[in-house]
Amino acid sequence: MKTRYMDRAKSLKKRPLKKKIELYHTYYKRSGLYKFLGINLMKLVFMLVGIIVLILVVDQIVDFKQQQDKLQDFVEGHNPLFVFTFFLLTESVLGFIPPDIFMVWGKAKFPEFPYLIVGLLGTLSYIGGINAYFLGVLVRKFPSVERYIQKRNESNFELIEKWGGIVIIMAALFPLPFAMISTIAGIVKYPFRFFLLYGLTRYIRFFLYAVVIFGAIKTFI
Repeated sequence: MKTRYMDRAKSLKKRPLKKKIELYHTYYKRSGLYKFLGINLMKLVFMLVGIIVLILVVDQIVDFKQQQDKLQDFVEGHNPLFVFTFFLLTESVLGFIPPDIFMVWGKAKFPEFPYLIVGLLGTLSYIGGINAYFLGVLVRKFPSVERYIQKRNESNFELIEKWGGIVIIMAALFPLPFAMISTIAGIVKYPFRFFLLYGLTRYIRFFLYAVVIFGAIKTFI
């Protein structure tokens, strides 16, 4: 199943670079990509601001300094191998648990090198996306399952068909379901080498969120 974006890219392959840029710009503008990017960028900003506000509000309600013992018990009560394995599983299937929770856990568990843990979580999420991609490849062997996923995720299929790899980058960076987009990429036979390349932007999302979250909680964790 080839996407319209892939067919369009192939048709432009032999054109001069300047002409390619002009045609892509015109297409993206007409298809609503720039508007979609703007909306999701605003969502990202609001989400980051919301996280900071939530942390600050909770800090006013709960005295975290008095809860250090309870927090430490919670952190110590969860084996790192189990947490990392569970995170990889969630990132491979649905991605239904926000990675930010795991970042906070990682900072509390390993306060000496929190960004190393963020890098590890980013790597696990990247691997989870690869797993999700091959899950999509596997789904193609079961037409009834493929039709079900297409029906339940029609809008995401349309995004991939219109904008190809840009959607993978957006899913890696913005509040889009990265695992599901990765699965759809596998279903539509999106070139794996490009998926691997664009998926690397997942690291940017993790470190960006980490800077914001760690900056907001540094006074009480």
